[in-house]
Amino acid sequence: MIILGLERGLVKLEPYNDKWSKLFDEERNLLSSRITELIIAIEHVGSTSIKGLFAKPIIDIAIGVSSLDVIIELKEKVKALGYVEVPVSIDGKHVFARYKEKKITHFLHVMIYNQNLWIDQISFRDYLRSDPNAKIAYIKIKEELANKYPNDVVSYTNKKKKFVDDILKRAKELQ
Repeated sequence: MIILGLERGLVKLEPYNDKWSKLFDEERNLLSSRITELIIAIEHVGSTSIKGLFAKPIIDIAIGVSSLDVIIELKEKVKALGYVEVPVSIDGKHVFARYKEKKITHFLHVMIYNQNLWIDQISFRDYLRSDPNAKIAYIKIKEELANKYPNDVVSYTNKKKKFVDDILKRAKELQ
């Protein structure tokens, strides 16, 4: 069983692994020791943060900053930890990946704390953690799409969008 890491562009789901939260804690501690003065919060997000959810074995970490003005300094510090910047076309978000043996093991999603992108990431995670039926529905969609797009992570992600948007709408109704 793979604990962590997936080649870029591939979609392969693993059953939930309790070690993922421990691996997040280790990474959070490492990041905190190097970038604590630049950030407001570090959160475990994505499917590996939701107990019982099948996931690509990559730890997603949301990093909340007060302003994107810190990106240049933050980029240098995370590069020193082995992260590389990943080009993304989402305004207000910077993404960094760490690899081990050509496999992505971690993604850092850097965004402004408590703004829309941050709130959506945390709301989605928290909703799935609290609603077993939504979690089951998400597992089914993810498995179906992983089987359909094993070599196309972009299509896999784009096809999940309607489900994600529906969950975010439900989460906002509860706030």
